[in-house]
Amino acid sequence: MKALRVAFRFVVAGIGLLVLVVAISAASYRAGWYARCQEGNMGGPFTPDNIKAEHEWGFDWARHALTCRMGDYQVVTPAEPGRGEGGYILRNGRFFFAVNSKETDVLDDSGQHLLFSLTRATSERPAAISYSAYDQAKGAWIENFDFHADGTLDYRTTEINGHKVKQEFRVGEEWLEVVQRGGRTGVVFNGQFMRVADAIKLSEKSKAQ
Repeated sequence: MKALRVAFRFVVAGIGLLVLVVAISAASYRAGWYARCQEGNMGGPFTPDNIKAEHEWGFDWARHALTCRMGDYQVVTPAEPGRGEGGYILRNGRFFFAVNSKETDVLDDSGQHLLFSLTRATSERPAAISYSAYDQAKGAWIENFDFHADGTLDYRTTEINGHKVKQEFRVGEEWLEVVQRGGRTGVVFNGQFMRVADAIKLSEKSKAQ
């Protein structure tokens, strides 16, 4: 848990720096530093999947965006105040960082894996945090989820090329793999197959006794 808190603080500090870069880029452009900034459509070069992602992130304003180039990075924000919210950063043409009122995401160099994601709490759901790491020895991407942003991991996936994604839930002090039996999805707890929610309840009950 201590490692998770340290990692979270490190990532949040990095996010704060990136947000500052976005603000500086926009302010520089509006102050008259046009050389590295331009207005235009940032949606055209992207694949349909990326355009869909733009819409899901609330970045429809990208069709009239302010883009400022800083080395390998492109900082993209709404071209005019009040015409959209949030912003994102591309690194070598791929999504690297995105932030809006609902979530904050940091992606790896491929633009395919979320290194860190913070989903803010709403009236319908609690806040959630996830972070990923690549295990070079196993050739596996491991993504961890903290569904309540309380510092305790609840779920993780392990992805290896050519293999089915492994899913595990934390039940007490154990990680139990998700399995299917008779068309039902669950875990095996104390030798019995059951729903994940039931396994967690039984674990909490036995711990309280």
